[in-house]
Amino acid sequence: MKINFIVPEITRTGGMNIIFQYANRLTERGHDVMLYTPVVPFNLHKNRVKWYFLKHQVKYTFKWLVSGKKIIPSNIFHYNFKIKYVPVMHNMFIRDADASIATSWPTAYPVYHFSSSKGRKYYLVQDYEIWNANVKLVDRSYTLPLKKIVCSRHMQNLLMDKFGVSSELIYIGLDRNRFYNDNKIYHTPPVISFQDHTLPNKNVEGSIYTVEKLKSEYPDLKIRSFGIKKYHIMPGYVEFTENPDEKTLTEIYSGTDIFLFSSRYEGFGSPPSEAMACKSAIVANKVAAIPEYSEHMKTAIHADPSDPDGLYKGAKFLIDNPEMIKKISEAAYIHIREFMNWDMSIIHFEKFIST
Repeated sequence: MKINFIVPEITRTGGMNIIFQYANRLTERGHDVMLYTPVVPFNLHKNRVKWYFLKHQVKYTFKWLVSGKKIIPSNIFHYNFKIKYVPVMHNMFIRDADASIATSWPTAYPVYHFSSSKGRKYYLVQDYEIWNANVKLVDRSYTLPLKKIVCSRHMQNLLMDKFGVSSELIYIGLDRNRFYNDNKIYHTPPVISFQDHTLPNKNVEGSIYTVEKLKSEYPDLKIRSFGIKKYHIMPGYVEFTENPDEKTLTEIYSGTDIFLFSSRYEGFGSPPSEAMACKSAIVANKVAAIPEYSEHMKTAIHADPSDPDGLYKGAKFLIDNPEMIKKISEAAYIHIREFMNWDMSIIHFEKFIST
């Protein structure tokens, strides 16, 4: 099949990694995959480019005219498919295909308007994308007549309950060659880590509050954090790694005994699953797909997101019961590698977009 993925821009995010995983694996299975992205990113409030961003447009358009590859971030994920920058998402710039897949709410609209020659129309919904956006346009995108694919039961229920829209649930997989730990070393006292992020729903303040409270009670704890950038002010004892590459991120997870996940809202919530695959015991707010891919007190510690001390209580329990760190992390390692299977996910995805 010829398959077009339509993305709003190329950035090093968890959601983009999932899109790249699908595109890579479909290519490996013999499909002709093309990823399209606009030269100038979408305006998330009006779903169009603001004409007065002339300087911005000229800069990006010039780069695109000289060499499209120069626009692709140098630290982007590995890819084996074709990437093409286009002035706008319009029929004249998009090749004919068997399937075209929107990957976010701004891209749902152009895919909806594509001619039939661009193939069957799908919408990969990874989250309820209301941040920094026009919520009315976001909501309307889910009612467009595109076949929806979701990554969690949580998102499937949201689309049905809020919009009366059905969807196909396809759990994402886990890159077992990237996230693994064959030689786990447990630390005394334990090493705690968390991710920094710019979006407010990630509730990074909750993680910082938790580690500050734990550190005051257990002064010898080692605290690590990572992220594309350091967006929050952190205590001086937090060891921060900026924009870690794939190898470094795996090393951080593998060297972590307790991983905190403080998000209040997610579409799926990938970092805890990645940490589980590296034998880290997770303490996570019970949101999104966390209760779908982990079980409280067996493969994770679930915290009440409405309780400011929920993460603290979970982490303190593990610190005071170090044997549970090993028990939970070892069970999580086995479970998550079985539950999140890319081979099964890609076959399911391939079959669904063939109809």
